[in-house]
Amino acid sequence: MPSFAFAVAGVAGTKGVAAPAFSAPTPMRGAARRIGLPLQVSAAAAAAAAVERLAGAASVLVMLAAAAGGGRRVRRRLRSSAPVAQDAPLRRGHAAASAAVAATFREPPRNLERRPEDEVDGVDRRDWSKTLPKTEDTVRWENGEKWVWYKSGVFSGWRKESEFGIYRYTDAGYESRDTDGNWVSSAQMPQDTSHLTDEQRDRLIRELKGDITVSLKDGDETVENFRPLAKTPPLEKWPFHQVDITDDLLATEEQLKEYRVLEMTDQLGRAFFLSTRWKQANEARRHLGYNVNDEIEDIAAMNGAVLALRNLTDQIKRTANYRKMTPEDQARMSDRARIEALQCTGLLGTEKGSACALYTYSEATKRIKVDLCLGDDCMDQGPYAEEILLRYLAKKGAERGATSLWCRTRRTESGRVFAPKYFKKLGFTSVPYELQEEEDWAEINAMEEKKEIEEAVPSLNLWLSTRSLDKYLEASNAWCGDMGAADIGEVADNKEDLADYLEEEHGLTAEERERLLQY
Repeated sequence: MPSFAFAVAGVAGTKGVAAPAFSAPTPMRGAARRIGLPLQVSAAAAAAAAVERLAGAASVLVMLAAAAGGGRRVRRRLRSSAPVAQDAPLRRGHAAASAAVAATFREPPRNLERRPEDEVDGVDRRDWSKTLPKTEDTVRWENGEKWVWYKSGVFSGWRKESEFGIYRYTDAGYESRDTDGNWVSSAQMPQDTSHLTDEQRDRLIRELKGDITVSLKDGDETVENFRPLAKTPPLEKWPFHQVDITDDLLATEEQLKEYRVLEMTDQLGRAFFLSTRWKQANEARRHLGYNVNDEIEDIAAMNGAVLALRNLTDQIKRTANYRKMTPEDQARMSDRARIEALQCTGLLGTEKGSACALYTYSEATKRIKVDLCLGDDCMDQGPYAEEILLRYLAKKGAERGATSLWCRTRRTESGRVFAPKYFKKLGFTSVPYELQEEEDWAEINAMEEKKEIEEAVPSLNLWLSTRSLDKYLEASNAWCGDMGAADIGEVADNKEDLADYLEEEHGLTAEERERLLQY
């Protein structure tokens, strides 16, 4: 408590009296050393920084009381005391003006009305964006000056718009000024780009404008220094590696005797079942974490395999959905030729793992192009089964006259290009990017026209959309009608029956079923 008493005295200190030193409590000393903070600071400086930041003696006392307990919050206040002092007149003026404005301006009203149907399973399911104040209520004018309701951490208040710098945080989110002085939520060019070359600056501008999307090269460490990407590129942006088809590459009878060959091009349901089960198993394995013997490449292999298995499942569904489309819609698909030529082959094994591949063969180029080749367990025998499956595809291709085999690499969650270890063993090398086509495959679901579907039960669409299952609204309406469900509570009480219905009649996946039942 002595430290706290000195600090309070510093807050109320008189002119001409030297401020006592503020000695950090013992728990705070170790943390101070770790961040390079002096253990002795002026109590007056600490108090001034606190006053200027919180503009109120009561808030200062609360903050310093936290400091006496070794609180982390005060360290941040002390470290930032110097820059705050430079802006002290502005902050003091702002605090005084805000107090005056607060007397005439009230906090913008919020729509906090809560109806019974907003609560599902004891959890508030309201759309939070609808509780925010209206835009017109967050702006006020006083003596010809515009005031804006802004947020600063957990605090909110009114502030002159002229006092904001380049950035501000409001109920609309983080905003920045564009070159015309307008507040926008989109990305802006950094003020200082002197460290960039002209080419880099031009690319940055085009990226911010949305003129550039991810390319095959992005994430390839052999082309440029790797930098994590904002999101994992889609499958068509996973670069190919290639190998010539020779006798050494072809699978032998000895290697194949461990497996049963599954031709699933016309049995995509079986392929979907296998890929879904493998995906869940590998995701569960990854959730267990890693051990001390795992190297960085092992972690990349697991991440890459999980993402690839998700893509395998999605591509099987995408192909199945394409086959159900009308000829007119099929003609609009950018990769129509690829989908129609797509083949699915698997190897089903016991002790040596299993694998599945999606690929095409071109008579014109005499080339097999494998989009995905995945095993059942990425940390056990799955990679070996993948290797044998590629050898088997090379053997099939050689019988048809193929001279080369291309196989896509994988991506980790950071976007890094990752090639399985057996690529090197089989003799794969990277395909020059100028020989690879930059593709952009159309989303089949995006081509379907959205139509308004009336809910059979109030809040059913909200209940499904919170689980990202709103595409099953029409089917859920039919189930509600058949079962006589009158309200969302009855739907929630019988969600297992609904999941069974959607799974049997409408292709609800295991992952989607888990989301439906999780809460």
